Amino acid sequence: MNHFIALLSLGSASGTLCGFLRGRRLGALAAALALAWFFAGPCAAQDRVYPKQGVAASGKITELNPQTVKISVRNKEQSYELADVRKISFDDEPSGLDRARENVLLGQYEQALEEVKKIPLEGIENPLVKQDVEFYRFYCEGKLGLTGGGDKIAAVQGLLALVQANRQTHHLYEASELLGELALALGQPQQAARYFGVLLSASSEETQAIGRYRLGEVELAQGKAPEAKARFQELLDAPSQTPQMIRIKSLAEVGLAVCDNLAGNSQQALDDLAAMVQSHDSTDQGLFARINNAMGACYESLGQPKRALLRYLQTDLLFFTDAEAHAEALYHLAKLWPAAGEPARAAEARERL
Repeated sequence: MNHFIALLSLGSASGTLCGFLRGRRLGALAAALALAWFFAGPCAAQDRVYPKQGVAASGKITELNPQTVKISVRNKEQSYELADVRKISFDDEPSGLDRARENVLLGQYEQALEEVKKIPLEGIENPLVKQDVEFYRFYCEGKLGLTGGGDKIAAVQGLLALVQANRQTHHLYEASELLGELALALGQPQQAARYFGVLLSASSEETQAIGRYRLGEVELAQGKAPEAKARFQELLDAPSQTPQMIRIKSLAEVGLAVCDNLAGNSQQALDDLAAMVQSHDSTDQGLFARINNAMGACYESLGQPKRALLRYLQTDLLFFTDAEAHAEALYHLAKLWPAAGEPARAAEARERL
């Protein structure tokens, strides 16, 4: 009996000891979780730089301008060329803002505009966050304006006000390129040249090349085909072979064919464009929209309106995501459908312009 009582006492003492140790372990775990929450909380709301290649850097942005972004990560500064950055997010920004950024990167401008319109500017203390909300609102308005779904004038006014108020905005080159596109769409090629010219001041070779290509487009719109051809040829002769430069060179190659067609070498231009169809990736909607439009123009020059119509129709049905090229195709379809006995489709094309 005494032995049994001793065992009970031992068991009771052991249970008490286990309970005590268990309590100590739970207390230590709770303390560790509290510390983890304390230290992880601020980290979750840090500034972030997302490069096009590699992992995102989280920390505190120390410098941000049209050329570069610098971010302090664990007291060590990292620097990125903005041309190599996919996106930047900021500490304590509204959650809808990053959804808007992602939508813009995917070309989903309507969804992006819906997101930024939900964000009230009142109460936003970080000027960079406020600037981003305003930028994406007017940027999306402008992109939609190029397709007839947004207010081009409001977009121009908004983007100009943003750039004038923030001379060193990291959105300078994106805003300038879109302002140039909008100016062209509004029939203001001289203004377009001014905006596209801003891109030539970039430190990035690719951004400069985009500016040169866009200036070639302006010269075509002004009827200056020889000047445009020289600019496109300069781009093709550039030694750089980065993926972005290769794409810009492909666009310049289409531009050269357009110049050749305007100079009366329509069959040669058509042959060059047909070769591009065989050698390039048709998933590049912007490039193939321009190839098809250029082929349509060649067929028109050669007196083959039905073939021209089919090329513009391909842009309309298959490569419509590039707003500028799609609008060009619709313009030509509106002219060509009546001769094909389809006046209703001509009216529809005009309506969609």
